[in-house]
Amino acid sequence: MADMDGNPATGAPKGTELLLIGGSGGIGSALAQRLAREGFRSIVLASRQPAPVDVAMAAIAHETVDVSDLASVQGLAARLQGRDLRAVINCAGVNGNQSLFTDGDTGTARREMEVNYFGMMHVGLVFGPLLAARGGGTLMTVLSLLSHASLPQMATYCASKAAAHSLNQSLRAQLRTQGVRVCGVYPSAIDTRMSRDLQVQKMSPGELADAMADFLQGGDEDLFPGEAAKAHEAWRQDPVGFQQAMAAAP
Repeated sequence: MADMDGNPATGAPKGTELLLIGGSGGIGSALAQRLAREGFRSIVLASRQPAPVDVAMAAIAHETVDVSDLASVQGLAARLQGRDLRAVINCAGVNGNQSLFTDGDTGTARREMEVNYFGMMHVGLVFGPLLAARGGGTLMTVLSLLSHASLPQMATYCASKAAAHSLNQSLRAQLRTQGVRVCGVYPSAIDTRMSRDLQVQKMSPGELADAMADFLQGGDEDLFPGEAAKAHEAWRQDPVGFQQAMAAAP
């Protein structure tokens, strides 16, 4: 809910009915189970693939959606009209682990943009106004520390996340006065299939889910969980030097 000045209220209480998009993936699955343990009993999962049984049990309903298709996202919203959604969390994402000059193929890059950028746009366009019309709420997207600095071996993924970060800033500016808290989550490497080619220390999906569950109930707009907080501070202090170090990473 918004305050008297139209600013977003802080946090999402445990009684909040929420929509978790990308609930069948590593991060989404862990988050669904963590939120259920936290006391969120009204979780609607939405994903392209069926959720694992233990994840589905944490939800009150499961819907199918393809975030890269605006009509699919609109259809999801129509099916959920009767629910009092106060939070939408978008965990959907793809990573082709592709450098810029991989066989001259742009198909992977296009798919990353369709899901990571346009998918986020579709969710924001559909559910941002819906939350605002209900008096406010939380719209949260899992982005990446790579929204700020690029890894050459994931060039096209990084570009899609940078575009999504920029769009998130615009969504925040437009929806803040309507009582919607627009949040970005910027983890470093997470131990899922998407980061399988990275030979670095990785945060577990469960650790990220714990951080996100606490963050959901707080009042901040950006989350840099775990080691990402240190990396973000290093980037903030010296963005050029940080990017050079990232470019030299094996």
